[in-house]
Amino acid sequence: MGKTRKCPHCGNIAGDDLQIVSVVDNASELQREVAIANMPENLRDEMREKLPKAIEVNENPSASQLFACIRIAAVDDIIHLERLAGALRGKGISVDAENVAEEAVSQGLLIRQNDGTYLLLG
Repeated sequence: MGKTRKCPHCGNIAGDDLQIVSVVDNASELQREVAIANMPENLRDEMREKLPKAIEVNENPSASQLFACIRIAAVDDIIHLERLAGALRGKGISVDAENVAEEAVSQGLLIRQNDGTYLLLG
């Protein structure tokens, strides 16, 4: 009999019957694989084709990609860092939202406001 193992996330004990069904490289791929694994078996192949592939992580986005995220995050020309962070994640960009906002301030695209938000200029 083999050694029992604990899930590092939930603490459940797994015995010898543990079966690895997929190995992934990032959280986006994990989310997709879990969704597929939770589907009825007869639908898995069809859904695997239909579900979007994992978002590629972009560590060196262009200025236009960053500006597109800023525009997505703007609501009435006001940008909250949480919303900017979500826009960046949605585009697979792994750059800190505050760094993007501060760079945009230095480029004259945003103005930092006293309440921690940013105002989009033009």
